[in-house]
Amino acid sequence: MAGTPVMSTPTLHDVSTALRNLRQAWPQSWPGVPLVFERAWAQLGLGHPRKGSVARSLLAFGRLVSEQVEQDGVRRLALGLEPAYHNRLHIADTLVCMSYLLKTSALLKVPGARQPGVAAMALAIMAGHDFLHPGGSNAQPGEFEAQAVQDLQPWMRQAGLGLTERQTLADCIMASDPVRVKGCHMQVRMQNFDLRQSRCLAVLVQEADILASTLPQTALGLTQSLALEWSSKQPDAADQLLLPQNRLLFLEHAALFSSPAARHLGVDAVKQRQVKRIAQALLQPD
Repeated sequence: MAGTPVMSTPTLHDVSTALRNLRQAWPQSWPGVPLVFERAWAQLGLGHPRKGSVARSLLAFGRLVSEQVEQDGVRRLALGLEPAYHNRLHIADTLVCMSYLLKTSALLKVPGARQPGVAAMALAIMAGHDFLHPGGSNAQPGEFEAQAVQDLQPWMRQAGLGLTERQTLADCIMASDPVRVKGCHMQVRMQNFDLRQSRCLAVLVQEADILASTLPQTALGLTQSLALEWSSKQPDAADQLLLPQNRLLFLEHAALFSSPAARHLGVDAVKQRQVKRIAQALLQPD
């Protein structure tokens, strides 16, 4: 049975501190994605799910995928091929951000947030959402996301996931495609937020995916990493990423936050302060 977590009220400062700790370890003292997954699991008080439960299967899946992500990253790093942004650090970032979004959701009594199967699903999705990512951006909508879903199928089977769980995983991973973000947020803003519904869970996944890129403490480093990742195949787009105008576009149109947890944490306020600062700087004469 899952244990009962002892939860204090999370803050964005807590999130930033956790993300900073990951960066202090990366890459020389890297603890590994599997350990980050286990710590996120423990922080949510998910404990040892009973045999035959959905949470037990998702724990097995998350562990298998985390290990595969780590092994792949180590191999590619040795060859000088690990992506500068879509790497093991990004997966760890999203696991950390999801754990804080889930903790906050539970404290706010968001429907589904206290169910072990829901929290386990959310962590499993983050572990696999960029599975074996080749680096760069989609040539067509959903390209890399669909490939991740396909590549995850053997691990879904090995973990014993049922058809319902497989479909939820696939739906939420496909929803992490940036072109689908705005539509998903528009959908959930018209309904009660319930993490037992896949569309609401997908929004939490989208938020966890870009929260580190939204926070000012980690934004610049991540933007520079993404530009480096794009530089070999999309040099013009990589240069554009570093412009303040592009940061403004990201904050206003891509960094969307609709969940009760994100609102409670004050993500929009942090975002709006950045928007105001950048907009004012752009108005200043050279």
